[in-house]
Amino acid sequence: MAAKKDRGSELTDLKSQIKNKAPAKVYLFSGNEPFLVDYYVGEIKKIVLEKDEEGLNYSIFENRVDIDALIDACDTFPVFADKKLVLVKNSSLFINKAKKESDSDGTAAGNKSQEVLKQYIPELPDTACLVFIENQIDKRLGLYKQIVKHGLALEFNQLTERELVPWVVKGFRTMGKTISVEAAQHLVAVSEPDMYALKNEMIKLDAYLGERKEITLEDIKLLSIPTIKSVIFDLLDAVAQQNAPRALALLKDMLEIKEPEQKILSMLSKQTGEILKLKCLQNKGATQADIGSYFQGKHPYALKIMMNQARKMDEGYLRKLLKSCAEAETSYKKGAIGARLSLEVLLSKISG
Repeated sequence: MAAKKDRGSELTDLKSQIKNKAPAKVYLFSGNEPFLVDYYVGEIKKIVLEKDEEGLNYSIFENRVDIDALIDACDTFPVFADKKLVLVKNSSLFINKAKKESDSDGTAAGNKSQEVLKQYIPELPDTACLVFIENQIDKRLGLYKQIVKHGLALEFNQLTERELVPWVVKGFRTMGKTISVEAAQHLVAVSEPDMYALKNEMIKLDAYLGERKEITLEDIKLLSIPTIKSVIFDLLDAVAQQNAPRALALLKDMLEIKEPEQKILSMLSKQTGEILKLKCLQNKGATQADIGSYFQGKHPYALKIMMNQARKMDEGYLRKLLKSCAEAETSYKKGAIGARLSLEVLLSKISG
């Protein structure tokens, strides 16, 4: 039995196929990062439909799929081209709908359409490139295993902050702009992890700069759309300074971007708890390495912000604030006070 490939090797294979303009016969893309799915589908389109401006060799199937029509599209010879592209979106063909749970080898049994397609995949003609984009995948299905055997199956999930920072730096470089690692870290830290949203922020910054080449931290702070992540950072700074008016103004900003009060209170409580833990480590003389190992998975830039905030607050103040957060959550959950009012009361007392 062939060794199972990891996602890294499959992605390497995909990039190699795109670079060499030699696409596989069949692909299956899934995951919660549509930007990456759309990007690689776009690259495959460029290869397969290079000279087909009218879309004569491009077929799309969405939602419920007629298997006979799908197979016919794959078998139809391309018009004035070497290949044709057949794209299938959200077909539900990779969900186990069979009554019996699995075959004797542990492979999940499929319904009739899945079984027909499973038998067809090895017979795909060289003139076809079949691409599936699916929301749900059952990797036990025989159909899925046929895709893996005869093509590539990749799951594109949201990148981590560590992965997004170099992507931002490289993206600005292609726009003819430069950005420091620190500024890129800030942009990622205050933005949503969705790459389309992040790309929009980059396009906006590029347009704002005009002929100027270097994107600064001040540019990002000036132009970035507020998110709950970015405002929570600023809110904790106001809390550290015991600046109640500033904290209440920031709360208003979050409510204006339609963030639920319960979510704001939960994130404030969580972030306060993390800063308290960090403060306790600092008081015990923990080294930077010790702190980094304790907060594994936390992006270095976000950790740097937290460390600065922890230095501004003493342990007793943080414990009092965390207790107040817990009391505020309890009050609104019991219905004694509304979530918004509980937040306003909490923040109005931080200078006390």
